[in-house]
Amino acid sequence: MSRKDEDRILHGLHYYRESIDEEFTATSGEILWLAAHSYIDGGSWYKDGKLQSFDCSVIPIELRRKLLMSKFELPLRYLHYRRLIKFTQGRDGSVAVAVTFAGADRAMRLHTRVGRMEVWYQEHRDGFLGIVTTIAVSLITALVAVAVTERLHGSFAEPPRLIYELGSKSQP
Repeated sequence: MSRKDEDRILHGLHYYRESIDEEFTATSGEILWLAAHSYIDGGSWYKDGKLQSFDCSVIPIELRRKLLMSKFELPLRYLHYRRLIKFTQGRDGSVAVAVTFAGADRAMRLHTRVGRMEVWYQEHRDGFLGIVTTIAVSLITALVAVAVTERLHGSFAEPPRLIYELGSKSQP
């Protein structure tokens, strides 16, 4: 299980309906399809009048339970724990899922590359990479500001005039 799997699942769940707190039913194969595909593909989860699904029958039975636990149950539980979705598990392996307001907000930020960078930064800003990123952005911003100021000052200001003396002013 990874945060990327959870984000892809959340993104696909939100963009399937684009509504908040509206419950719908999905099977484990359909959720697995979301975990296995990119954000761009997740937008086309609903195709030809039905949700696309992962065929679990190609997975050996002894590995199928582990796959369902790591790529289906745990991400949904974690999203529910973080209050990004509401879900209830059915007896037949399906789940009733509803995306919350916080989940919809995160899914909308995950929809663009800049939004995904923002989400990454918000999660890592207290760590080493977040501090290095903050320092690098601050340094680049300062350098660009100095360069722009120098260019503006250089184009509007007249160069200083140098006055040369050819001879001395006073002669005794």
